[in-house]
Formats: sequence, C-alpha cells, structure tokens
Amino acid sequence: MPDPVSIRQPRVSKTPQRLLSGRAIAAALGPRPVIVVGTARDGRANFAPAAFCTPLSYEPPLVALGLKSTSWSGKAIEVTGHCTLSTVGAEAAEAALWCGSHSGRDTDKSEGFLCAWTEGGHALPYPQNALSVMEARVRSVTEAGDHRLFILEITEAATRLPKTEEGRLATEPSLLCLEHSVFACARQIS
Repeated sequence: MPDPVSIRQPRVSKTPQRLLSGRAIAAALGPRPVIVVGTARDGRANFAPAAFCTPLSYEPPLVALGLKSTSWSGKAIEVTGHCTLSTVGAEAAEAALWCGSHSGRDTDKSEGFLCAWTEGGHALPYPQNALSVMEARVRSVTEAGDHRLFILEITEAATRLPKTEEGRLATEPSLLCLEHSVFACARQIS
C-alpha cells in the first residue's frame, strides 16, 4: 500500500462547486437523446419519452433502458417482452412533453404522435415521423433505485438520418434532453 503522503491530491478548482442530487445529477450527465418508447398492450399503442437509454454492446446489439418503476410503459414491456425505441426531431418536443405528463393507464398516447406500426411477428407502435426506429426484446429486468433497468436486444433497426462525409450518421436533428422538460438539438463541432 502506498504511503498516504505520496498519493497525489487532485487539483482543486477555483470555481465554487455545489453538491448535486437527483435530477441535477442526471442533468449534469446530459445531454442525452430523447427516446420515444413504443409499447402495445391490449391492441392499444402507448408512447413514453425516456432519457435514460444507452448502448451496452455492439454484438449482440444491447441497450439499457431506465423507466420509472410506476411506468405504464415499463409494465407493458414486462408483460409483452417487446418495445420500440425511436429517436425524433425537434418538432416532436411538444408531443414528448405531452406523452411524458400523461399516463397510458387512462390516456391514449397515440394522440401525442402520429402512429405507425412495425411489421412482422410483433406489431409494435412507433412515431410516424421518427428519425430512427429500433425493435427490441427484453433480455433482463432489474430494480435500479426508483427506476427499472431493462436490458434490451435490438432485433431490427432502421433510420432515415443521412450520413456525414465520413460515413457516420448525422444525428444533429435528434431531440436531446438537457434536463427534465428542457430540450435542445446538437450541431457538429468541427
């Protein structure tokens, strides 16, 4: 074990810092894309915006999705084992806010987004104007504080985003969450 005196101390910033908690921690870790989660239960489409979604693995393609423990969409994913994950543009900010402030238990969330449906074995809803759409199946679900953590495998994915000159996806039009109910769009820094 090194001598405690020889351990280098981190440089202290001259900028005053404040302690963070809860939503402020999530904001400090932003921005993140707004993901519209699409579920179908009892033949009805449901949409929920989520900012806690991140890739975990390229092969197989896995993502982690965090939804509040009380989320109607989360319950639907657990019951059906499937959902869609979509990115949307800035024009969808109002719909994302509306869907995020109403429960699918008593509201038809397809009123927030024009609805399209995937084809194939599991007909799943997604916003008709989505920039990218991914179909996903549940690999695992676990408690994560006041959220449930879903590990999802992407089974199909498509986009209408253009490519940059370097061949990357041009994600600048995607709606970003800066913090709860505050949105932005990115622009590439050269």
